[in-house]
Amino acid sequence: MTLIKICGITNPADLLAAIEVGAEMVGFIFHPNSPRAVTPDQVARLTALLRGLDAPRIPLCVGVFVDPDPAELPRLLSICRLGAAQVHRASPEKLRQIAFATNGAFYPALQAQTFEEIAASLAHFSNQTPSAPPWLPQLLLDAYHPTLAGGTGSRADLDVARRAAKTISRFMLAGGLTPENVGETVRAVRPWAVDVSSGVEARPALKDHDKLRAFVAAVRTADAD
Repeated sequence: MTLIKICGITNPADLLAAIEVGAEMVGFIFHPNSPRAVTPDQVARLTALLRGLDAPRIPLCVGVFVDPDPAELPRLLSICRLGAAQVHRASPEKLRQIAFATNGAFYPALQAQTFEEIAASLAHFSNQTPSAPPWLPQLLLDAYHPTLAGGTGSRADLDVARRAAKTISRFMLAGGLTPENVGETVRAVRPWAVDVSSGVEARPALKDHDKLRAFVAAVRTADAD
């Protein structure tokens, strides 16, 4: 079964909708330049809401960071009650520092244009660092953009994604996924997980709950094929 991460959560209604549709992960964006940016206080309130729910399954809460300070990450994960960090645009050496600082509770998000870029990055930072636990992806591939760290609505290169999915057992795919295209993408790539944000929005920072339901249904239909 393909795991689903709903990213860019900013408010209680969207968080509850993500739980209702069965998302395994939810993401909170800490990058201040994003239209979906949230503060640590906001995220702490949202995760506190989760702890009070009587729900059969609570999704894993992930903080999304752009080139963060490795020494600061453990504090943010703790005060926000987050299970992991998704890290964009950090150098391989900084990823090594983050792996140790979080004891492996993170995964890199790469905007790679070739599979060789992915392989080189993984080889550099993963050697002799704490392993990610089995409920986390080992890597997320997002669409390439020369300046933006994500949320562009553009699609990742599917040829690169296919190679990554065959090599990386817990591979997450992001980039321009929508209810209309995620089914064909899952069939073509067979990723371990998919990540969606703008593709299920009514407008930036506000989810369309019908699109959320349609997205999950499309993934589950593709899983059954």
